Amino acid sequence: MNDGKARIHDIEPEIMECWSICNDLETIWTQICDGESVPTRDQLTNTLLGMQQLYQWKFEKLFNTYESVVKTQHEQFEGYVYDSR
Repeated sequence: MNDGKARIHDIEPEIMECWSICNDLETIWTQICDGESVPTRDQLTNTLLGMQQLYQWKFEKLFNTYESVVKTQHEQFEGYVYDSR
């Protein structure tokens, strides 16, 4: 971020970071179905609880960036008059 203000391109890496949940879930599924050892109920519970908190933080960060981008764009275009003619 330049000058402390979020720009639209700042959102993309955070969206991609949130998409990694699909890879994480595939890893869990693979471990359960094809792993050398089947995870215990406690291991699965702890893994899923940790993922839930991790993705809560990731999505909060993404939403905060989104709000910052909207605010920055609003400030940039405040007073701008669009003429559709």
